[in-house]
Amino acid sequence: MAEANQHITLAESFGRGFNAAIIVLCLWFIIRLGGLAPFPPESVLTSFFALVPESIEEPAVQILGEAAGLLGLVIAVAVTAALYGVLTIVFERYFLSRVLTKFQLSRLELTLLFSIIPWLVFGIILLPLTGESFFGVNSNIASSSIVWIYPITTLLIQFLWGLLLFGRTPLSPAPTRVKVATSEEMIPKDVNRRTFIERGMILGGSAILLLASLGSAIGTLISEEDLFDFSGTAIRSGLPLGTGNAPTIFSDPRLAPLVDSELTNNESFYRVAIDIFDPSISASEWALNLEGLIANSKTYSLSDLQNLPKAQQYSTFECVSNLINGDLISNAQWGGVRFSDLFADAGGIAQGAQFAVFQSVDGYTVGIPISKLLEPESMLAYEMNGAPLPQRHGYPLRVVIPGLYGMMSAKWVRQIELVGSEYLGYWQTRGWSNDGTVQTGVFVRIPNDGASASLSQNAGSVLIGGMAFAGDRGISKVEVSFDGGSTWEEATLKPPSSGLAWVLWAYDWRPSAVGAYTVYARATDGNGDVQPAAQPNTYPSGASGYVVTSVNVVS
Repeated sequence: MAEANQHITLAESFGRGFNAAIIVLCLWFIIRLGGLAPFPPESVLTSFFALVPESIEEPAVQILGEAAGLLGLVIAVAVTAALYGVLTIVFERYFLSRVLTKFQLSRLELTLLFSIIPWLVFGIILLPLTGESFFGVNSNIASSSIVWIYPITTLLIQFLWGLLLFGRTPLSPAPTRVKVATSEEMIPKDVNRRTFIERGMILGGSAILLLASLGSAIGTLISEEDLFDFSGTAIRSGLPLGTGNAPTIFSDPRLAPLVDSELTNNESFYRVAIDIFDPSISASEWALNLEGLIANSKTYSLSDLQNLPKAQQYSTFECVSNLINGDLISNAQWGGVRFSDLFADAGGIAQGAQFAVFQSVDGYTVGIPISKLLEPESMLAYEMNGAPLPQRHGYPLRVVIPGLYGMMSAKWVRQIELVGSEYLGYWQTRGWSNDGTVQTGVFVRIPNDGASASLSQNAGSVLIGGMAFAGDRGISKVEVSFDGGSTWEEATLKPPSSGLAWVLWAYDWRPSAVGAYTVYARATDGNGDVQPAAQPNTYPSGASGYVVTSVNVVS
């Protein structure tokens, strides 16, 4: 038996397991999207991200956005397939021969035996190490009512893998016993080793194409903007909020792309999360638990929250990882219930409460001072731009805390606990600020960096415009400079949608000559504080600093 197995090289054995695994993992991924089983590469990757140092994580988020997670998933899938290859080597070369010396097994029995091994590896070792518990029964990808399906589905997936490896010859209704069931015997005699390797390569290539085709299945999760727009000067698509009371400069057609995107579409609103794919939540089974230092602990359904007094407001969100002049910033109208109304409905806050700890279904946590929550603009949102909160933005419920970076506004919230001391959440335990106050920032969107502007086409006029944002402090002034910051010219501001939203600004520049110019821009918040000239590091409290862009003025 051992002698027969020596005819199979390590590379051949590994390749067989790897190629079969790619097909199985593609199927497994589709099943995961349907919420029927956790996907081990995703679970492992999520746990790995939690250990990645900021010096690696930040550039990946800033440059690749959500594409960083997809790239990591592809690598994790390849590593998982390699694990299958190693299991194949161990089974075929060191385990199978020993079993067959003691037992006469049918091909079906061999398939079942080989299926159980990876099932146990994933179910009792790999998934528990990632926090999914045994066989993923505590996974957040689907409702708790079907978690019993996870172990069964996972076993069926492994059985498919066993069939791909050991099912090359048809099985009769009553399988005959085989004396030896080595991999070489399962390969038709007319297929030599070279042909087998070639077929394996074709199979692997086809499987990779299949994996790539899954992009269409997740197209709704990640927009083209998120994947391919790394310019940092993009205008996200949106809707205008009107120019009736705005200065006439904002009616200029050259500013139309900026004005028409003052309210960001739900589909193009930026998104950064700890998840590769959104949690799947059923509103009928979801509930919000309010507990801790509150007069009456209560559980709310979505309809319960919707029956409380409704608040609506325009608020801009910005990611703490946003670079100077970056595009991780968006503006929307939010609808939901104020925290002050929620706490009043539960009988009021108990003495000694200092922080509210938010728990999300994906394991994310964050702590917010109760004094901040009691401000009238702080809410639990279940609507976004007049529509139910989208899944990718926290359905059915997310936190909206104006003036703080997006990391402080948890998505997919399932529990609020009022506690008597400061709490450090998911990002704060990794060194990020627990204050989360938005830094003052200005953004140049028109023209793009390095673009050309013609003097003759617009009677010597070059329009410069963008947004400015300082959280709940508002913006009092935006200035531009064409001499390296020695002198500054004040831009025109458009009245914002609210005191919590970004401000659009524009300046009608009339350069005296053609040539290459460097344009500086800076903002002053509502308290009269000018943003610093240079504070480029996003870690740990967010970046700020003058925007420097170039314009090539031509005749």
